Amino acid sequence: MYLRILKKDLKRKKTMNIILLLFVILSAMFAASSVNNILSVVNGLDYFFEKANMPDMFYATRGEKKSQYIEEFLQENEYVTDYKREDVIYLISSNLQRNGENLCDLDRVGMLNKIDTVGINVFDSNNEMLTEVDKGKIYIAGQEIKKTDLEIGDKITIDLEGVSKDFEFAGYIKDALYGSSMMSNPRYVINSEDYRAFAENEAIKSDFAGNMYYFNINDEKAFTDASAKYAPYLQLNLDINLIRMTYLMDILVAAILMVLSIGLLIVSFVVLRFTIGFTISEEFREIGVMKAVGLKNSSIRGLYLVKYLGIAVLGAFVGYVISVPFGAALLKSVSDNMVLGSDNSVLIGIVCCLVVVAMIMLFCWRCTAKINKLSPIDAVRNGQTGERFKKRSVMSLSKSKLGSTGFLSVNDILSAPRQYGLITFIFILFTLLIMVLTATANTIDSDSLLYLLSVKKSDVYLTDSERGMEIIGGIKTPDEASEEIEKILAENDMPGKVWAEPWYQLNVEYDGKNTNLSFLQCSKTEATDYEYTDGSAPMYTNEVAFAEAAAEKIGVSVGDTVKITIDGSTDEYLVSALFQSFDQMGMVGRLHQDIEIKETAPSSIFAFQIDFDDDPSKEVIDERREKLKDIMNVSIVEDSREFTKSSMGVGDTMSTVRDLALVLAVVIIILISVLMERSFIAKERSEIALMKAIGFKERSVVAHHTLRFLFISIFAVIISASLCVPFTKLTMDPIFGMLGVMNSVEYKFDVISMFVIYPAVIVAATVVSVLLTSLYTGNVKASDTASIE
Repeated sequence: MYLRILKKDLKRKKTMNIILLLFVILSAMFAASSVNNILSVVNGLDYFFEKANMPDMFYATRGEKKSQYIEEFLQENEYVTDYKREDVIYLISSNLQRNGENLCDLDRVGMLNKIDTVGINVFDSNNEMLTEVDKGKIYIAGQEIKKTDLEIGDKITIDLEGVSKDFEFAGYIKDALYGSSMMSNPRYVINSEDYRAFAENEAIKSDFAGNMYYFNINDEKAFTDASAKYAPYLQLNLDINLIRMTYLMDILVAAILMVLSIGLLIVSFVVLRFTIGFTISEEFREIGVMKAVGLKNSSIRGLYLVKYLGIAVLGAFVGYVISVPFGAALLKSVSDNMVLGSDNSVLIGIVCCLVVVAMIMLFCWRCTAKINKLSPIDAVRNGQTGERFKKRSVMSLSKSKLGSTGFLSVNDILSAPRQYGLITFIFILFTLLIMVLTATANTIDSDSLLYLLSVKKSDVYLTDSERGMEIIGGIKTPDEASEEIEKILAENDMPGKVWAEPWYQLNVEYDGKNTNLSFLQCSKTEATDYEYTDGSAPMYTNEVAFAEAAAEKIGVSVGDTVKITIDGSTDEYLVSALFQSFDQMGMVGRLHQDIEIKETAPSSIFAFQIDFDDDPSKEVIDERREKLKDIMNVSIVEDSREFTKSSMGVGDTMSTVRDLALVLAVVIIILISVLMERSFIAKERSEIALMKAIGFKERSVVAHHTLRFLFISIFAVIISASLCVPFTKLTMDPIFGMLGVMNSVEYKFDVISMFVIYPAVIVAATVVSVLLTSLYTGNVKASDTASIE
């Protein structure tokens, strides 16, 4: 009997059952794929680090003398349990050529290694450990280079200080140290004999050679205190926790998909509740008759549960099947860079789908409780008791200025606030998600975060890797390199001021504890040119400012005194201000512009910043940027927006996530609109027939149904817009906090895209889908009033 009744029900309500099935499929698909992806990334990261034999700490040096100091320290320090030394030759973009042009435009230094001394295990595309490299071949790790069209077999030329060798590209490698989306330093691995040709060159050995040290420690706090005085000898100082943070965006994408899957589950439950409630209210007569002939409540409820169990099981099965390729596609960008290992993805996917089925069935059991309240007499009373003790609506047609169609639409919404409130909630949920992701993507794709990079806003940001290497190598000072560029600008009729922000690794002592921090100090700018969150900019040479994250780590606040060692001299400095910074996850400070640093070479340097003297327009600046590429023989000449985006390194990822969420939101809203409208037509068949009988035209009936959803979608957009700012701060501030920003970020709320374009897309999708569905009212005739009971 159950199967016969179920078969008839499925045939009678095809549209509603199909849409309900689609929601279950989407829920199962996203639940299985997103949970799998999060576990794959989080657990896979641990697995990858273990396979790569990642140590606790990483040091990079440049020059034989500095390497000697660091190696002696690592050998003698009691807190270092073991270490490995990796030989490195530092390369810039112009050192790697393909077909006579730069292989890739990079603003960071790359590392050339010989396979014998690579300090960690690296893997090929098949997850096999790379232990040897054939002579004449090269393997590469690095996100930026992967964006090129480089293919296996292509010829690459490395040209450095008169030594030039051709290599055949053998493939990309998976590198735990440089493989994340936030790390842009490439690694090039070649044969030891090929490496020797470069390493034996005296000019290369003197100016471009260095070492990378990988080591483990047994006491982090004690080691930090003991190692801080060696800061000036380092080009790079990283720990494993910082490397983990560079994989944040990979985890974030999976987390956003998890949020989407949770949202879909909520939507599925809402749809289920509405569908079950509608079905029960529509089938009061059948339920009353079944009770009259002796069927128990549990038996009647079981009849409906069988139907939804069938839909849930079928939907979960199809959802699981689709989740396998869908999850693999979403995980591809991660699996291309990480060795994820053998996980239990099949078991996890099945468990997730079973959980979805169980949750749906529990929800169905709860929703069918209404059956207990129905009695056999309801079959006679048309499902109503005939009693009503309050007004059906607060509106009156005689007082309304909306016209009959508008009045009916608004009146329906106000008369059933619970029913339409659920639809509104779903619209708000997905509209708000789009707005939050759009605000985040727009913020990263603008210069509003420039202040978090600890640089001033300028007309042009010019990346000159050759001059940068000369500064880091101590061949030139930042001021000398800047003056060279100023001279070139003047010779080409575009005079301007040029400067660059150098980084110095210095030791900070406070309360008897030492800390190694990166410090910014630029003699061509004023400390007052930068933004601070507390206190005032350093006004004297004995004052210093710290990023809030660094101040928290050291344990200082404005007004405290610290000791900083510069060029071997240790002096006291007053902490005059705090600021926010992304750099080094907030582990930075800023010195007064008049402090002289002569003996300590910068560990790194930002792009050269240019402010033209004649205050040109944006169009003129863009023309000069193109001109500078030819004059300076460089390829990266950016404005403030492009510089911010490239420095952040995650703008494209956030834009992709936003676009994916928008597509899913539109699809879900269309499905909900079609389901609800189709349900309303079935439920209101007698009302539609009556409207036509008293003279309403077909277009008025269609407008009546469409306007209801138009009003709801507009209301949802307004509510979402009002909640957008606090929700963006609530959800995204913790993520930026992981990157070193202790206070709220200044988000870029683009009015056109956030409050016009995307809401218009959602409203249009809703209206069009409801409009097309409401055309089904044409099947209802005025003569159908004869069947009204």
